This record gives sequence, structure tokens and C-alpha cells, in this order.
Amino acid sequence: MSSVLRIGNAQAFWGDRSDAAAEMLAREPGLDYLTLDYLAEVSMSILASQREKDPTAGYARDFVEVVRSLAPYWQSGGNCRVVANAGGLNPAGCAQACARALEAEGCRSLRIAVVSGDDVRAAALAAGRGEGPEERVQSFRHLESQLAIADIADIADRLVTANAYLGAASIAEALAGGADIVITGRVADPSLVVGPCLHHFGWRENEWDTLAGATVAGHLIECGTQVTGGISTEWLELPDPTHIGFPIVEVSADGSCVVTKPAGTGGAVTVATVKEQLLYEIGDPAKYISPDVCVSFLALSVEVLGSDRVRVSGAQGSPP
Repeated sequence: MSSVLRIGNAQAFWGDRSDAAAEMLAREPGLDYLTLDYLAEVSMSILASQREKDPTAGYARDFVEVVRSLAPYWQSGGNCRVVANAGGLNPAGCAQACARALEAEGCRSLRIAVVSGDDVRAAALAAGRGEGPEERVQSFRHLESQLAIADIADIADRLVTANAYLGAASIAEALAGGADIVITGRVADPSLVVGPCLHHFGWRENEWDTLAGATVAGHLIECGTQVTGGISTEWLELPDPTHIGFPIVEVSADGSCVVTKPAGTGGAVTVATVKEQLLYEIGDPAKYISPDVCVSFLALSVEVLGSDRVRVSGAQGSPP
């Protein structure tokens, strides 16, 4: 087992640059994993609307073409595995479309796994009606304030989609089963990275500090080029921002990671770009919530190791 797991990201949102995955693997053929993040909350609503019109839809169709673009890489002997949440509300349909695309390219030997179970709309509506084994759920409550937001019965006709954020365990299970491509529905963004780490390092699901470190690594690359300068306040000073590079994390067995990017790409990985992404979309820095672990950022250390190489360590975890 390698002491360092190299994981790249080539998709930050649905509609991001679709040729980035093939470009990254051309530059970094030895990557262990490639993650692609397609889902935001509004994305789920759009996918729900598409599925309502066509029951075979409900996933990010762009991803199928990304998988098709990687067929030459796999046919030439590349063994980077792909983990993506492109399945949206129909991960099985997405997997079937990807299998057809690979077969059309003469790439038949890859194993595709699906992670589902996040779609809880029917369960939420049933709970609102008092059906099933649980008491009737009177209202949705805000995660942090616990204040009631709305009675489920009152919004049932407007509830387009409801999804639970799944964690990394099922991704790790799929990889242990030999999957080359793992397609999920709504998992927490950092879990796309935590899953490969769980599988590779054999961590137990209660090793909170190592899980916290992997969650930080996943958070750093989930938004693609943001950590390589894409949201830098000094963006005018970035080298070659037109060809900004997508990020890579090199995760160690203790959960620490080194953030970097492919050589020859634009943008930069610096203490500043890493810290800007660390602070992106977090609430309480002492309790960053995920399905895998709650993470404290308070003792994180961010240090330069070399050009476009920044080490992040010191994450502390507690039960989710």
C-alpha cells in the first residue's frame, strides 16, 4: 500500500469545463483517483424537473461525455479510478449511460458501481402525513437554530426534491468491491475524497482525526480551481489564469495532505489560496459538519513545502 494517496479534482460544478478530466490525466497519468463534483442544491431541483418530464433523466448528462473522453486513457493502461456525484436523482440511469458510452468506445472491462439512498422525498412526505412507523413529523427544523421552518403538510405540493447527504462509507465499499467508476447521488462533497482514503488506508470509521484530515482535503479540492487561485483576491496577479490548473491532494495515512496542481498549468497553490478555500462555505470553524465526522479547523497548520505545494495538517475530528 502506498503511503500517499494522490487524488485530483476535475469538476467543481455542473457546467464546469468538461475536457479538464482528460487533460489532467494526460498530465498526471499516475493519479490514484479523480473526483468530479456536479451537485449543488439548485442542481437537484433542476434534475428533479428534468426527471419529471423524462423518467430516464435526472442525472448530469455531461458526465457521460467526460467518461467517454477518458476511454483512451483506460485503453492505454491507465488505472486511475473515478468517483463522481453526477448520478443526481438517477445514479443507476447515469451508470447505464456511461456503460453504453464506454462500450461504444470499445472499453468494456471497467466496473461501474452506484451509490443511492439519498433521495428521501417520499419518506419526508410520508412522515408529514403520519404514515409509517414514525410519529408524524410536524415541521422541518433549521439545522443550527432548531427553529421550525415549515410544516411538511403545508409545503408538500411544493416539495420538489429532498435529499440526505450520504457519507464516504458506501463509496469505500464500492471501491473495495473493485469498482473503477463510482457514481453517487447526493453525497457530501468532501466524502468523494474521504471514501477513497477509507478504502486505501483501511481507517476505521471512528478514527476521527484522520477522517477530519481527509474531509479537509476533500473540502480543499471540491470546488476545483478555487484552491488554485480561482477565488483569489489577488487574481490579477495569478500566472496564466486562462489555463488555471485543477487541484490535486496528496493525502497521507495520518490524514494530513499536500495541495498541489499539475506542472505547467496556470494559477497557483499558495498559503493564501489554500486559506481562502478553507474558509469557503463554512459556518462554525470549530464544527464543520459532514456525515463522516465533525471537523475543527482551529488547530490547522498551513505551510509551504515548495512551489505550488502547500501542506495542511492538524485537523481534529469528533463524531458526526
